[in-house]
Amino acid sequence: MPVVTSPQTPDAVVASPGGAGKDEGGRVDIRLDELIVGRPLKFPIYDPRGTLLLAEGKMISSDFKRLLKQRGISSVQVNAADSARLKLTRTADTPASGLVLDMEVAAALDRVIDSGLLSVQNRGKAVKADLKIHGRTAYDQVKKEEQSQRQSAKSEHLGNLMKDVLRGKTVSTSSISQAAVESLADMADDADCMLAVAMEAHAKEGLAEHSLKMATLAMAIGIEMGLDEDNCKRVYVAGMVHDWGLAKLPEEVVCPRQPYTASDYFEFKKHPILTAEILQRMIDIPSMVAVVSYQVHERPNGKGYPRGRTGERIHQFARILSAADAYSHLTSPKPWRPALAPYAAMECLIRLAKTKDLDPDVVRTFLKLMTLFPIGSYVTLDDGSIARVLRKNGENYTLPIVQIVEDANGDPVPANLPESIVDLSDAPVKIVQALPTPGSDEILLTDEILEEIRGQL
Repeated sequence: MPVVTSPQTPDAVVASPGGAGKDEGGRVDIRLDELIVGRPLKFPIYDPRGTLLLAEGKMISSDFKRLLKQRGISSVQVNAADSARLKLTRTADTPASGLVLDMEVAAALDRVIDSGLLSVQNRGKAVKADLKIHGRTAYDQVKKEEQSQRQSAKSEHLGNLMKDVLRGKTVSTSSISQAAVESLADMADDADCMLAVAMEAHAKEGLAEHSLKMATLAMAIGIEMGLDEDNCKRVYVAGMVHDWGLAKLPEEVVCPRQPYTASDYFEFKKHPILTAEILQRMIDIPSMVAVVSYQVHERPNGKGYPRGRTGERIHQFARILSAADAYSHLTSPKPWRPALAPYAAMECLIRLAKTKDLDPDVVRTFLKLMTLFPIGSYVTLDDGSIARVLRKNGENYTLPIVQIVEDANGDPVPANLPESIVDLSDAPVKIVQALPTPGSDEILLTDEILEEIRGQL
């Protein structure tokens, strides 16, 4: 295909993917504003979809950057070997991380993705067919406590595995696979209870706790989307390991005290490649898990990282985990803001789905799973009573099954009263307000918070 050159910008070229120049070592994303004018290219520059923009040997010019801005292109992909020359990667008060990325590992995963072998096939029957339906019944408190204890044990074990990895040890995923088996059994017995346990635990979570919560949510979404047992376990294992690369980054990058600066976010975005390196040293890890972990932070609209993939070029499990990751982060406090109330977090996911920062089909499934007023959250009913959302209610995602905890006078309602459980699809009362969790400082969604989240998913 011939190269098309703009008469106003002689350096700018547009061609089909795989244009002139070798592209060994993989590519990295650079914001257009960060490209330094006057720097010559040793390798070509591409847009996030892989279309050639500027050939090797050409010079970055102001006209080139202006033309791309006019086309709505805000970031480009450059060869990793060129990236340090083409942008200012650090200032005097921003030391280099000292991390050396194995771009060949990333390149190998990119080849798998580019092969198009990302489809998910069930070989067994859907797990959803075997879920127990509990209707208007409370949780079995003994089983709930047992589930909670198992979650705590899994979290501690996962944390220990991460420490072993950082010490350079070779670890096996057999224990994580066993955790997936146990979680799947708990889901089959009472999925609503399992979700309630996952959301109650670890208000101030670390990396292991976040990964476990995310894996649990992702498994539940996968079940709702019709995955079979093996696929549900795979998406769970990917959720447990996908962020392990963060453990190799500085504490101030992993747990910032304020929203990310551009330089810290640049460092943060290295962790999918660091995770891929770690997974190379793990025994029994399915190849699918490595691909999924590498893609969790991609977005359907092409604004994610590390490669700016779009739509179906992002593995379905990665799209599931991305929504679970977002919800887990939204409902966890940050040093610069409290956690979002569950209703506000669900509202945020819906708005992110509209802009395809998250997969709309996954978010729609998550909405059916957790309801608009998520399991475990509190609501005010129009008779003045307060209730806690107990269970989803079929397709009635605005009318969940709730348990009254306070009557209209503010008096507590005993949990053992059968009449305290109400199916809102068949009751004279309706929800009029979503409430923060008692004792928390949870907040509602604002446009500022939405933009902060969209910019740093």
